[in-house]
Amino acid sequence: MKKYVMLALFVLSLTACPKKQITKQTDQTQEDQDSVESQELDIHGKDFIANKTLETIHFEYDSSELKDADRDTLASNAAYLKNNPDLQVLCEGHTDERGTVEYNIALGQNRAQSVRRYYISLGLDAKRLGSLSYGKEKPSCAESSEDCWTQNRRVESKVRNLKVANGHDKAEPSGEETR
Repeated sequence: MKKYVMLALFVLSLTACPKKQITKQTDQTQEDQDSVESQELDIHGKDFIANKTLETIHFEYDSSELKDADRDTLASNAAYLKNNPDLQVLCEGHTDERGTVEYNIALGQNRAQSVRRYYISLGLDAKRLGSLSYGKEKPSCAESSEDCWTQNRRVESKVRNLKVANGHDKAEPSGEETR
């Protein structure tokens, strides 16, 4: 009889505590971000050019966080871009000379993506926007000083005309351009 009780307790212990089912919760924000990045503009082909109407924004050291003043600047840029739907935009991320090449490429890309995502949040079509990091390869100032480093930590919004990108006529984007 004792054997049967022990056997019953053993069987009961195996069935009494079923395994927990682990359900994988998805992070909606990450999925949204992945979706936005998968819709990114193909940046190959004709060159993107600077446009005097679109202002450059600058970043703090080792940061890709947008400041309030940057958001205002980008909102002004976005208003111009909404009025010029034939323009595609490349957000070029740059860093100062400090740090490794690999680190600066990643930081420049994070900066460019921050700007791109903010443009999208302002209503610009993700398919019109691309991002690219030059890291420390294209400085706007060549001195090794804090003032110069501050100038180099930036994202520039450059444009190309959709018609030119598709191989049609060579119409220039609205506004004045510089190289």
